[in-house]
Amino acid sequence: MELHANRLNLPRLMILTGLAFMAGGFLRTLLEWLLSQSSGGENGLLIFLVIWLGFIMEAAIGMAALGYLLRRFYPFRKLWLAGTGAFALGVLIPALLINQFFYTLLPLPGFLVGLFFGFLLKERAGRESVYLWITLGFLVCQVLVFFARPDAPWAIWLFDNFGSYSLTFLMHMIQNFIIGIFTALGVGFMLRKKMSLE
Repeated sequence: MELHANRLNLPRLMILTGLAFMAGGFLRTLLEWLLSQSSGGENGLLIFLVIWLGFIMEAAIGMAALGYLLRRFYPFRKLWLAGTGAFALGVLIPALLINQFFYTLLPLPGFLVGLFFGFLLKERAGRESVYLWITLGFLVCQVLVFFARPDAPWAIWLFDNFGSYSLTFLMHMIQNFIIGIFTALGVGFMLRKKMSLE
């Protein structure tokens, strides 16, 4: 099985999964923007639903791409359900409790998503990789939040040329790409360890 583990192309897996998560995240951000325009951004329940359902949509698209890329190494349905379910469960409590402040506390959903993902996969070998890498991915996204200052020259340029929500779109797309990369890393290392033991 070591030969199969070596054929697992992690850089390709990371980039393509990152792009899929980014596409799903773009749709999620578009949904957030459309609903914030219609509701005025004051409805707490609506904010929660948008964040939660948006992350499920993002995860469904991203995990479909990851599952397809790994179909020769791991059952597509099992990986897709575990990944999408992990995001649904992991984001649920933080989005409900901290609502519009969700994006300032990203390590919490990252920790929960990684925990649920490892649990739902039901793999003994290497599932700690899934937990650690996904948590780290969300932590990197948290660091990026502090660089997205509205008074920065590049942010002002975005506002002037593409509108007030352009910074949100850009940062979310970058964050979603990072989440996809780290999710692929976690699953990839898990599979490498699993296959090397078989």
